[in-house]
Amino acid sequence: MNKIKIAVIGCGKVTETFHLPALAKSDQFEVTALIDMDLTKTKLYADQYNVPVVSDDYKKVFGIVDAAIIALPHQLHGIVGLDLLKNGVHVLIEKPLALTKQECEEMIKAADSSDLVLSVGLLRRYYEASQYIKELLGSNMLGKILSFDIREGSIFNWPSSSDFMFKKNAGGGVLFDTGVHTVDTLIWWLGDVDEVNYYDDAMGGVEANAELHLVMKNGAKGIVELSRTRNLRNTYVIKGELGSLEVGIGVNPEISLHLKNRGPFFTGQVVKAQMDRNNLDIFARQLKDFAFAITNNASPFVSGTEGMRVIEILEACHNKKQQLHEPWMAVPKRTYELN
Repeated sequence: MNKIKIAVIGCGKVTETFHLPALAKSDQFEVTALIDMDLTKTKLYADQYNVPVVSDDYKKVFGIVDAAIIALPHQLHGIVGLDLLKNGVHVLIEKPLALTKQECEEMIKAADSSDLVLSVGLLRRYYEASQYIKELLGSNMLGKILSFDIREGSIFNWPSSSDFMFKKNAGGGVLFDTGVHTVDTLIWWLGDVDEVNYYDDAMGGVEANAELHLVMKNGAKGIVELSRTRNLRNTYVIKGELGSLEVGIGVNPEISLHLKNRGPFFTGQVVKAQMDRNNLDIFARQLKDFAFAITNNASPFVSGTEGMRVIEILEACHNKKQQLHEPWMAVPKRTYELN
């Protein structure tokens, strides 16, 4: 079988650390082109992985590749993704799919009209543990879901090769960064959101801390707290009529299930024959799914339509933004005693 010729557009840290090593191990793809504004760095990657075409213009891939991975700053996802699809290229876009619902819809329409694959890098859906939790919740083991409490945060340490994660117009805050994964996992497990209230500390810049207060269409209520400045609990807690579940955030997290009046039912990890070891395994699984969708004219595991669901929620957050309470902003009441 002929390999799928693929370009990687955007050669920052995620490409260096995950996309290129995963592609090198794949027997389904042939990396034909690397595109980035930093040609010196990109030529080094091309030499390392024997890639014939290097350019700072993504349009150079038209006519020479079947597919492309977009790993560009967030604000370019919709623009470049749509152009690639209009020129007959299957597309896998790093999360988020785009910054607006309109951009998502345009890409979905372009893909559908040309029978092209549009997939989104919402990697947590590929975790064995995430899929197990979805099955468990679908089994009604916890009964009606009543509430959830999600805290995800750490002191920012991603070795980014550009500054877009700190620019407002690039979607650079925590909401469109880790928040995309956090909220997408929540709606994948529990269904759509009915009501959104949103608070952050942006004050004209990008938010480092944010809170989403959500009501789901199934009636469950809860909070999602995100931070780039604090190490939070980093777990999902979901409570139902019959018990509760706590899931760590990571490739193969610890899972604790408590059933009503029975104490801990189990605490452990999901173990399968091909247990996830690290994120490179997840990127490889994503590539395998992308290749299957292309060769079989099938829908990918995480389609453009699925990727748009979380963007609708995050867009609603920005439209309803309120100031996050900061302790130092409150003016304390003072009492004075007369001598």
